[in-house]
Amino acid sequence: MPSSTASSTDGKIAKPQWWSRMGIIICGAVILLWVLRPGTGGGFQPVPIAHVQSPAWTVTNVLGGTLSSTNLAGHVLVVNFWATWCPPCIRELPDLNAFHLAHTLQRVAVIGISVDQEGPEVVRNFVTRNNLSYPVGMVSSDMSQAFGAEGPIPTTYIIDRQGHFAARYLGPVTREELERVTAPLIAAP
Repeated sequence: MPSSTASSTDGKIAKPQWWSRMGIIICGAVILLWVLRPGTGGGFQPVPIAHVQSPAWTVTNVLGGTLSSTNLAGHVLVVNFWATWCPPCIRELPDLNAFHLAHTLQRVAVIGISVDQEGPEVVRNFVTRNNLSYPVGMVSSDMSQAFGAEGPIPTTYIIDRQGHFAARYLGPVTREELERVTAPLIAAP
């Protein structure tokens, strides 16, 4: 008789744990589908960000050398955290590339920051194969923490010529949105 009581108690404990886990999985799937949804907006979501000084950073460029906020001072920057294995990241690459090419003479730069764990050779091969014209560096833990970019990718930060955060996006940003948000920053002295 004690064994039947134990199994009924075990059943009661197991069911709520199972439903709780299923609830978490379902909520996660709904959020993921919402963020990655197709549509005219590209699937990006603007996220509020304080207009404060962005952190200083230096990363290793996958093609050699370094990229740093110091070397790009006075530029409008589009800093994009991404990975080669991320479908939404790959979906936004043509827009980032076209935007970069259209604005290189205006002191505007797209900087890709790869969060790939496989190392710079994998990213370098991907950059070459996909003809990315903008510089791509490997994320450092310091940069990731300083930007608070340890969450979902792609995440894109827009930084004005004075080095202040101007905008932040989660999801694949479009060229149209980049044009819209950077137009006043490009026109400013």
